[in-house]
Amino acid sequence: MKIMRRVITICFFAFLGLISAKADAYAETDGIRFSFLGKEYSIKTREIPEGFTKNQNNANNFSTTIKLLDTYWSEIIPELSIIRNKLNLSDWHYYQLIRKVSQQILSKERDYWGYTYCKWFFLARSGFRPLLCTIDNKLLLYIQSYSSIYNIPIKIIDEKQYVCLNYHDYNHDIPIEKNTPQPIQSSLVENGDEFNYMISTMPELPEEKYVNKTIEFTYKGETAKHDIKVFPEIKDYFINYPVIDYRFQFNIPFSKLTYSSLIPSLQLKLKDKTKEEGVEYIMFLVRNALGFEADSLMYGREKRFSPEETLASDWSDCEDHAGLFFSLVREVYNLPMIVLSYPDHINVAVNLEKSKGKTIMHNGKIYTVCEPTPQKKVLYLGQIEKKLSKQPYEVVYEYAPKRS
Repeated sequence: MKIMRRVITICFFAFLGLISAKADAYAETDGIRFSFLGKEYSIKTREIPEGFTKNQNNANNFSTTIKLLDTYWSEIIPELSIIRNKLNLSDWHYYQLIRKVSQQILSKERDYWGYTYCKWFFLARSGFRPLLCTIDNKLLLYIQSYSSIYNIPIKIIDEKQYVCLNYHDYNHDIPIEKNTPQPIQSSLVENGDEFNYMISTMPELPEEKYVNKTIEFTYKGETAKHDIKVFPEIKDYFINYPVIDYRFQFNIPFSKLTYSSLIPSLQLKLKDKTKEEGVEYIMFLVRNALGFEADSLMYGREKRFSPEETLASDWSDCEDHAGLFFSLVREVYNLPMIVLSYPDHINVAVNLEKSKGKTIMHNGKIYTVCEPTPQKKVLYLGQIEKKLSKQPYEVVYEYAPKRS
């Protein structure tokens, strides 16, 4: 009898262990958990049993891949849409969500082609026009977009522009100038939405993920400082953001908490100063409170920060300093401005009531040149480095405030 009880007990616990193992396996394959913009999410999903075979990697057989994707992952689209609408995501940040989810479902390290199929599928089923192409056994993901992009490959098909989304995964080194990437599928969406690289709103980020940062500088012999809040993870969501028009880069807004920690205190600090004095103060803040380093030394290539990224980063270059200066002047004074592009430098000029020093006449307005990037000598409002005064420049962006 004792032996029988022991056997029953062993079988019972073995049965419990089997159930537990099955439950764990089910949990692993039935859903994913991930962090996005500082918040935790979970989405139910399933794993494609056999994965993707190589014979699907061509235009003739890709229909099989589409069927697999629709069968196993179509239920994820409404979940993505809920998050997208709740956070009011720009197209760029929605793509970052798609990247996060795709990495959880099928990581790029495990199956890069499957991971890229996943991103393509979610973009297509979300109404965009993505395109998959191959070159030298590499898989490139393009998206239809009319935004001006300067540092990643562009493909023109039927007079429509497609921008490469995963060039960075190949270390920005694919011989596209020698060979033409060949499409392996036609778009699921004939009249899809354009992917817009402009970011006109920032999602609301969790307050507990912000950190305190003090920006301190010297202005006219006195030390000035501002205590602000920055979101360190912001850089993760712009890490592969391409080089775009200055009107896009300079107008990326601050997140709500960073804005409220800096702009009101800056306005209070400048309330008794003239606009000319206030613009000069902002110029010194951006120039002296933030570290400077060239992109070529930091990243080996050109990279442009959003204004908030510049505040959160330890180092940034002249374009980033100019972008932050432009953004702060716009938020505090909302004055007309132009962006000046020299062969190796970027400056901003501001339309002031009382122009000073070096000025630029553009479209009937006089703009005072401002230098928000560190230089060998201290430069005040309207002063410019001697070598720049002899160089040609181009007005690459003109900001005209909307009047209410």
